[in-house]
Amino acid sequence: MRFVPRSLRGLTIAFLALFFLVTTSAGLGTFFATRSTINALVDRRVEFESHEIAPLEGEVGREELHRRIDDLTGRRDTADLGILLTDRQGRMIAGNTRFTRKLPLGFSSLDDADSIEGLSAGRAFVREIPGGMRLAVFAETEPIDDYRSARQLIYILGFGAIVVVVLTGLLLFRGLVGRRIDEMRRTAESIIDGDLATRVPVAGDGGEFDQQAAAFNRMLDRIGVLMAEIRNVTNDISHEMRTPLARLRNALALLERHEDAGLLRAELETAREQADTLLGMFAAMLRIAEIESGSRRAGFAPIEPDVLVDEVVEIVRPLAQERGQAIVIERRDTVRLVGDRQLLSQLLVNLMENAAMHTPPGTTIRVAVERQARAVMLMVADDGPGIAADQRKLVMRRFGRLDRGEGYGLGLPLADAIARLHGGTLVLEDAAPGLRIRVTLPV
Repeated sequence: MRFVPRSLRGLTIAFLALFFLVTTSAGLGTFFATRSTINALVDRRVEFESHEIAPLEGEVGREELHRRIDDLTGRRDTADLGILLTDRQGRMIAGNTRFTRKLPLGFSSLDDADSIEGLSAGRAFVREIPGGMRLAVFAETEPIDDYRSARQLIYILGFGAIVVVVLTGLLLFRGLVGRRIDEMRRTAESIIDGDLATRVPVAGDGGEFDQQAAAFNRMLDRIGVLMAEIRNVTNDISHEMRTPLARLRNALALLERHEDAGLLRAELETAREQADTLLGMFAAMLRIAEIESGSRRAGFAPIEPDVLVDEVVEIVRPLAQERGQAIVIERRDTVRLVGDRQLLSQLLVNLMENAAMHTPPGTTIRVAVERQARAVMLMVADDGPGIAADQRKLVMRRFGRLDRGEGYGLGLPLADAIARLHGGTLVLEDAAPGLRIRVTLPV
């Protein structure tokens, strides 16, 4: 399966792995290529010197060979050469060295194990010459003692310095990119939480990241303007409609109580109730708009959800008892969070009242406060008819109502807006039977 990096961390790891592989391969390749080149040069030299001592054409006598070897080993420019001439029995005839082992014909390598004074690595060329003799010529492949170790150290330090420089640069680059990405992520999260005024910081250097941040901020400014215009239209309509609706409602209430209402009193009462419903709808819409603006976040303070649940249960319990229902607190963990007490109280009231209003008599409504790792979970569940899975998105939309439902379809959207204001989530689940609503808020 082909590995494709899908994150900055994955891309960094992949680049480092590839870089180390290439650098190591290059270092080893250079090391072995250099050693091979040196060995080839030394091989040519010892072969040349061997042929100088005993040419391929003709036969040179033992005394002449002895003289040539003595002459060659006495020269200053050939003092690093080792020469050994032996007879059939391997006895030394001439030369300036001895071997602890019998060298094979042709080229071979020498090292510390051969116990040759002053030699740590070298190459030898051995061949048989006329007269049953064997001529061995060798030379060092290192200009100084333990040069191999020094050369390895040079490669390690050289390529190690490259690795350190590249790694440092990569980490700095990753830190810069990661920081700018993190700034954009935090800005996006703030926007999601309702703080539309947050913007990506701009360093002011005019670089690519600054240009990207500026473009992102301009996009957010434009989105903010459009959302403000939509919100203002909604608010203006709600405000403008509330006044005439309130006047109409009051007029209907006066007519309902008038002594001449007579047979029209029932119709007037119905019309007044519909006006009350419309006023409630506009009030809820304005409330949702206020919450989604994020302005209430400035008033956040420490809250104890377990105490708040106790208070709300006592408020809603009379309604449940009137409808023949029971409210039970299943779990009540002690925990603290930072939020708006009034809004969270309204959230719980909405959820419990919805459970009471949309379930039949005999239903048990269960409430829980559960402490989690870094969050608190508020749960309201019932054993009523529940909501089908394909209908849950509908009831989470504004004015989304089921056929059997009451109200005007803004209770759950309002609760969801309150949860999102606090950085949490609201989820509808199947309680089997009934409906379970989980609100998870960070602590």
